[in-house]
Amino acid sequence: MEWSWKKPWLVMMIAIIVIGLLLFQVSGSSSSSGCFPEEKKALLEFKSAYSNESLLPSWVNDSKSNCCEWERVTCDRSSGHVDHLSLETLNKNHGLGNGAIGCLNNSATRVNWSLFHSFKELRSLNLSDNCFDDFIWEEGNRSKSTLKKLENLDLSSNNFKKSVMEFFSGLSSLNNLNLANNILGGLFPSKEISHLQNLVMLDLSFNYLYGGLTTQALANLSKLQVLKLGQLSLSGSLPIQGLCKMKQLEVLDLHRNAFDGTLDACVANLTSLRVLDLFGNSLTGNVFEPWISSLALLETLSLGMNSFEGIFSLNMLANHSKLKVLELDEMDSETFQVQTETSPWIASFQLEQLDISSCKVNSHTKTLPSFLSSQTSLEIIALLDNDLVGSFPIWLLLNNTKLEGVYFGGNCFTGSFELPFDLNYHHMDQLEFLDISDNKIQGELPRNIGVVFPNLILLDVSNNKFGGHIPESIGEMENLTTLYLGNNRFSGNLHEHILNGCLSLSSLIMDNNQLNGTLPSFTGNPKLVLLFASRNNFQGSITREFCRFGLVILDLSFNNLSGTLPPSCLNRLFINLQGNSITGKIPEASTNMSVLMDLSDNKFTGSIPESIYNLPNLRYLLLAGNDLQGQLSSQICQLKNLQALDLSRNNLSGFIPSCLNKIRFSEEIYDPPSRIPGFSSRGVDIIEKTLMLALMLLFMEQKVQFTIKASSREYEGDILEDISVLDLSSNQLTGKIPYQIGDLHDLFALNLSNNNLSGSIPKSFKKLQSIESLDLSNNKLSGQIPLELQDLHSLAIFNVSYNNLSGRAPDQGQFGTFGDSNYKGNPYLSWGISNRRIAASPLSPIQLDEVNHHDSAVDSTSFYWSFVATFVTVLLAMLTILWINPHWRGAWFYFIEGVLLKCFGGLLGDAFY
Repeated sequence: MEWSWKKPWLVMMIAIIVIGLLLFQVSGSSSSSGCFPEEKKALLEFKSAYSNESLLPSWVNDSKSNCCEWERVTCDRSSGHVDHLSLETLNKNHGLGNGAIGCLNNSATRVNWSLFHSFKELRSLNLSDNCFDDFIWEEGNRSKSTLKKLENLDLSSNNFKKSVMEFFSGLSSLNNLNLANNILGGLFPSKEISHLQNLVMLDLSFNYLYGGLTTQALANLSKLQVLKLGQLSLSGSLPIQGLCKMKQLEVLDLHRNAFDGTLDACVANLTSLRVLDLFGNSLTGNVFEPWISSLALLETLSLGMNSFEGIFSLNMLANHSKLKVLELDEMDSETFQVQTETSPWIASFQLEQLDISSCKVNSHTKTLPSFLSSQTSLEIIALLDNDLVGSFPIWLLLNNTKLEGVYFGGNCFTGSFELPFDLNYHHMDQLEFLDISDNKIQGELPRNIGVVFPNLILLDVSNNKFGGHIPESIGEMENLTTLYLGNNRFSGNLHEHILNGCLSLSSLIMDNNQLNGTLPSFTGNPKLVLLFASRNNFQGSITREFCRFGLVILDLSFNNLSGTLPPSCLNRLFINLQGNSITGKIPEASTNMSVLMDLSDNKFTGSIPESIYNLPNLRYLLLAGNDLQGQLSSQICQLKNLQALDLSRNNLSGFIPSCLNKIRFSEEIYDPPSRIPGFSSRGVDIIEKTLMLALMLLFMEQKVQFTIKASSREYEGDILEDISVLDLSSNQLTGKIPYQIGDLHDLFALNLSNNNLSGSIPKSFKKLQSIESLDLSNNKLSGQIPLELQDLHSLAIFNVSYNNLSGRAPDQGQFGTFGDSNYKGNPYLSWGISNRRIAASPLSPIQLDEVNHHDSAVDSTSFYWSFVATFVTVLLAMLTILWINPHWRGAWFYFIEGVLLKCFGGLLGDAFY
């Protein structure tokens, strides 16, 4: 009975539910079966203006086509209106399959905002990664209020300028605004941003904004959870008080700015912080603050490249179980150091990225942090330049199978570098970057290194004590772009399989080893852009196979290469990749440009090929120490961008071209990257990273040799900043020194010594205001040394010895520091005592030894003969006077007797008495 009266009610409830579901389905299907005509029309107009058929094939003007089903379009299920548009990467070439980069031809760059007025329910709009630079509105109508429900707007990776900021004043509903990677310039837009009080996420990173970030600018942004202002030019004190009021803040990214000052303890109030990235500022103070311990939810802590002081003990992070990224590297402070063994502690976190490079890690013991033994999730680890000791920790690589980058360079690890042979358990496919350079590792590289690490992009084992043959298995690394083997003890031939198997290899540095044989053929590798093989024992000639390459840098100096320089090859050998963003495939050699060519100190013969003069962007041409002959052609002046020209120690003849003043011979500062590749995914293309790192290694660490002051001198450091050289010494050049050389205002060193130059020293040399070394010795120069050279205040080395100069040498300014060694061998030249006083900046012992060695035989012979002649002359004169004059004779004998009695009186007395 009880069930009978409940049954109708149950049936009724079921019926209501079924009818409701049917109605919902019908309404949903009806709303999605078509789309609003005005929205469909606006979408088609957008496609017509900013895209093409190949990118949006489903967007067709067909009455049966439902725009809610089009790609990149999402509609609300209940209302049927478009609520989400993903219109990123539409008017770019990439994506079309032709490998081109940039904007589509004839593509519009100004977005017609009126096209979006039809989308009344639009909540999310993505226009990122296009070529847009501004908005346009209907004449007399700049209202943006039609999009009252727009919450998410992504305009990143375009070309928008700061003027676009006024556009956002009417979009008060915005929650997320992304303008990263545009060209916003000028002062930070505090006023415009303050209107967006509902913002939850703001990203203005990678723009050109400058000025200060004030507390007032942050006052109305109390709802912010994500604030990204990285890679700008913001400066001044960090508005820490304003930031501390953002209690909901989860991400604070201010990396790569110029903020200074200290961090306030109020940071401890930001207990919701997951990401704190202050990398690359000028913040100071002691980071041993309790606020770090309070931020227990941190996943990323990046404080590197600031000026923090004191000891950072990792046990402060013992309770940070969510920590995944820790970056404390390269503090600009003498006192900052990281201690990991201060007291027993167990890390509760599993790091994915760790960078504590240049942090004096465990400075007392110099031991590897022990907590690393429990880390098994590392993807990037950098312990560069900490002078850590002990055997190389190969176990760290084996424990972390997800490793992508390992940077252990600049330590004192010893022992061998051994890898397991059980590839079933130790096949590290993830590893892309391996840097173990600048250690004391010895033995041979493992034969199976290319099999264990098949996907390496960068392998750097330079500056160790490796010996034996270079493993052939390196040729299995098809993705390898950079291979650094320099400054080791590798011997034998370089196997061709290494070069032909590494299909992506662009940078090969193997200088300062004991490699021999002929140069490898490189037949299978046309991508090579940097080849550094100096100071080995390679023999043979440069073959025409080198014409295949797109070399930017070629250094084969200090080998035993011979033959002539192939004339039909060198003008096709180089390409120029400066000032470009290198992405994707490196282009074939075609533009006849390069950075550096160093073939010095080999056995090349013949003349300088004219094809070299067709490299107008060549920066360094170094051919010294060969047996090149022929006249120095005036075509060399076509190399207008040269910074260093060294043709010394050859047999070149003829006149010095008077057009040398057309060559730049000036410095150009290169700013290499400072971030570790792979760390925190800063978004730099991997090919560009590899090439720039190779250039940095060359220009920051390698030695470049020039002949200055008749001796071989090595310059280390950033040669791009410090050295501009013209060296034509030790040849057979004749004629006068062109006065036009005086126009080379930025020249650092000029060496014309050991030639047959005649005439006078040009007065125009007074314009060489940057000159520090000027050597004109061992020529046939005549006339006076121009007094105008006294104005060369930077001149430290000056040599005009062994010429036919006359008159009096200058003695003011720097010339007051020069003495006999600078002028000898000029019989008609005189110099005062001021030229021989102790110099404020005396010549180094090496320089003095060079001068003394050069003239030791001549000086010794002259001294001995002059002494004998003087002694004989004086003796004869005295005997003649004493023979003629009895009075002087008596006085002389009386003087001698007095001297004898005074000096030897006692002895003489005993003898006579």
